[in-house]
Amino acid sequence: MESSIAAMAMNMAMANMQNAFSVGMMKKTLEASQASMEAITEMMDAMPSPDGKGTLLNVRV
Repeated sequence: MESSIAAMAMNMAMANMQNAFSVGMMKKTLEASQASMEAITEMMDAMPSPDGKGTLLNVRV
């Protein structure tokens, strides 16, 4: 009986650790994606007009 309780406690601790690791990795991935998208948005904001008149395109509609 005690060994099954100990095994269950170990399994729960391992599941909690794996869950925390997964959430941490997802957070890092989302932060990297956000930084990438901000860089792309900044690049698009600085894109000149294709007609060559020197005005910038308004990409945020």
